[in-house]
Amino acid sequence: MWLLETGRPARNVNALDEVPDSSWFVNRLGRQPMTPQEIARGPCTGLSPSEDHPWKVVGVKIDGANPGFRIKTSSGKVHVLKFDAVQQWGRASTGDVVGSRLYFAAGFQGPCNRIVHVRTEELELPTEEIKDPGGKTLTRERILELMAHLPREKDGTVRALASEFLPGKPLGPWLYDGTRGDDPNDVVDHQDRRELRGSRLLGAWTNHHDARSQNTLAVWIEQPDGRGHVEHYLIDWGDTLGGLLDWDSVSRRVGYTYYIDWGAMGADFITFGAIERPWERASFGPAGPIWGYFDDREFVPEDWHVGYPNTAFSAMEEADGAWMARIISHLDDASLSAVIDEAHLYDPLIRDELERILRGRRDRILRRYLLRLSSLTRPEVKDGRRLCVEDRADAVGLGAAPAPVAKLYLSADSAAALPVSPQGPAELCVTVPDLGEGQRVLDLSTGRAGQFPLRVHLLEGEPLRVVGLDRPENDQPPG
Repeated sequence: MWLLETGRPARNVNALDEVPDSSWFVNRLGRQPMTPQEIARGPCTGLSPSEDHPWKVVGVKIDGANPGFRIKTSSGKVHVLKFDAVQQWGRASTGDVVGSRLYFAAGFQGPCNRIVHVRTEELELPTEEIKDPGGKTLTRERILELMAHLPREKDGTVRALASEFLPGKPLGPWLYDGTRGDDPNDVVDHQDRRELRGSRLLGAWTNHHDARSQNTLAVWIEQPDGRGHVEHYLIDWGDTLGGLLDWDSVSRRVGYTYYIDWGAMGADFITFGAIERPWERASFGPAGPIWGYFDDREFVPEDWHVGYPNTAFSAMEEADGAWMARIISHLDDASLSAVIDEAHLYDPLIRDELERILRGRRDRILRRYLLRLSSLTRPEVKDGRRLCVEDRADAVGLGAAPAPVAKLYLSADSAAALPVSPQGPAELCVTVPDLGEGQRVLDLSTGRAGQFPLRVHLLEGEPLRVVGLDRPENDQPPG
């Protein structure tokens, strides 16, 4: 007999339908508000390299398609300097800046990525000899040779990304499936982690088609007493916001299919290519080639594909997507604009076009994943008996709850209807009567067609306490 594995819920979700803080994920936007300035700052603290001269070259960037160096600033911090591809000057560095901040606000760990401007005459070479990957000694002349073809700003500087080295001892990449055998704390299969499943929507939003283990890093953080733990980082978003244009027929398909997609190839073979695909309609926008074929017009969040199959992404269920959408809903227009400003794009048209695309793709994600499972969240008991929740769908402009209602279950087959009233912007409240000791189950519904309720588990007492949340995918009473 052949047994096919079916989907299963994420295994690291608590009783409130949330992901607890861990070395993988830290609740930031999901727990409390962040200002646009905090979101734009991301993981960065302290001086920018631009304020921390002189820079001493201590190595050569050995991966990626474009030249780069490792530098040590006056304060002793080490950064990797990376340069953009000339044909899309500004894209990869913007991707690293924007991606790192959006992912960090959502809850992931990442490096501090900043835009800097390099003056070659200000780079200090070390006294010891440094070899590049080709075996050549890294001299000032060699640096000038590597940078000779790169565009210059009006002041003669070269735009670059400075990515700060992470603290701790690097252990290498982590995987999107299985567990790490040398980490006793790693007990949940990675494909069953809700944060990794849900990150598929962040990938879809930014078109992070290279989301795989090569762009991750596990780091050993040692404590003063000799003990420590493994932190899990995401480290590279240089492929996002349009990807490279080296191979046009592949570039057009990015986000629509896997790099090698047998299903799409089979369909093309059977239909002799008669079906027009969305990538065939792809074209550059007003900003020209810098963002490649990155756009929101043909974007369908649930159909988005990473370049290589990703086990955690494939395991994502509706509940995982809805959880991430609730987090993304806090990344409003002001925050998104502040994040893009950190990329210091040189052309207002290019900057505004990126913001338009990212807003459009975000809004499509929210419409798709906030309107099926309940968009009600952050329950709070006020004045002892009044239960209030926030409606994220209303908060992002998808319309107020048209007919909110609450059902308090008295038994397995009977329930009492309770009135629900708006109490503030995107807030719904219901007063729960005191029925004596014990636990109660309350279903709160918005009245939106096709959207299911928030099921709240309550413990009687003074005050009333919320002890659990469910978001069922049906309207059936609790079992």
